[in-house]
Amino acid sequence: MPEVSTKKPVYIVIPVHNRKDTTLACLNNLEKCGDLQQYHVVIVDDGSTDGTKEAINTLYPDVTVLPGNGDLWWTGATALGMEYAYDQGAEYFILLNDDCAPAPETLPGLVKFMATHPDTLAAPTCYVQESNSLTVHHNGFQGRKGCFAKPGEILFVDGMSGWCVGIPASVFSKIGPPDAKKFPHYSGDDMYTFKATRSGFKACLIGNLKAILVGPVHDQLGFHKYFKRGLKPGRTFQALFWNKKSPYRIPTKFFYFTEKYGFILGTLLFFSKLISWLGRWVKLLFIYGLGKRA
Repeated sequence: MPEVSTKKPVYIVIPVHNRKDTTLACLNNLEKCGDLQQYHVVIVDDGSTDGTKEAINTLYPDVTVLPGNGDLWWTGATALGMEYAYDQGAEYFILLNDDCAPAPETLPGLVKFMATHPDTLAAPTCYVQESNSLTVHHNGFQGRKGCFAKPGEILFVDGMSGWCVGIPASVFSKIGPPDAKKFPHYSGDDMYTFKATRSGFKACLIGNLKAILVGPVHDQLGFHKYFKRGLKPGRTFQALFWNKKSPYRIPTKFFYFTEKYGFILGTLLFFSKLISWLGRWVKLLFIYGLGKRA
C-alpha cells in the first residue's frame, strides 16, 4: 500500500530558475523552521541549467520538482505549481520566492490565520537585509499607496506582493491561477491578489509575522542597468520595454493600469507613465552615447 502522507494540506509553491545556491538556502531555511517537515513543498524549476533539480533531488528528496519549459517566468511557474497543488487536494497555498526567508513562526502563523479567517489571503511584513540592519519594505497596497503592517497590526489591503503570501484554495476555485499571458513576470503577484479582493475575498498583512528578503529588491528597477555604451538604441528599447524580465514591459504595464483603474482612467495613466519613461530613455541615450562607436 502507498504511504499515507502525514503532512498538512498546505503547499508551498516556489518558482525558480538558475539560482541553485539561493534555492537550496531557501529550502534549508524551511527545514530549520520545521516547515519542510509539516507542509508540502513544490519547486517549479523553469529550465534551470545549473544543476538545481539534481541538487534538490539529492538533498531534499521529499520536495516535489516540476519541470518548466524555460519560458514560464514567475507567473507561469507559479500557476503551474498552484494547479498541481490544487489537484493534490491543497487547502492552502503559500507562494514563496526563493530569496525570501520566513521566520520560524511565519508560515504556521499564516496558516492559522487563514484557518480562523475564511476566504482571506495573508502575508507577513517583509524586511530587506541591508548591511547590519533590517529595513521594512512595502509588500501591500491600498489604492495607489504602498503599505506594510507594523508589529501588532493587522492591515487589510487591496493586494500584496508574492514574496511570501498565503492563499486559501477557495481563491483558486473561484478565479483560477495567476494570468501568465498578461503578466508573465512582473505584476503577476499583486494583480492576482488584487483580482482576489475584487472578487470578494479579503487580504491582510500581519505585522507580528516576519520574512526577510535576502536578495536585491531594486536591482531590476533602475533604467541605468539597461544601458551600455555603444549598444544600439533598438536593443535598449527591446530590453527595457519589451523583455518579459523588465518591470517596464509595455504590454504588462498597459494591462496593469487598465485592470487596476478601469479602461479609460487606466489608459490615461498608462500613456502618462509611458511618455515619462520614453523621455528618460531618450535622455539616457544621449548620456551614454548609444548608437555611436565607443
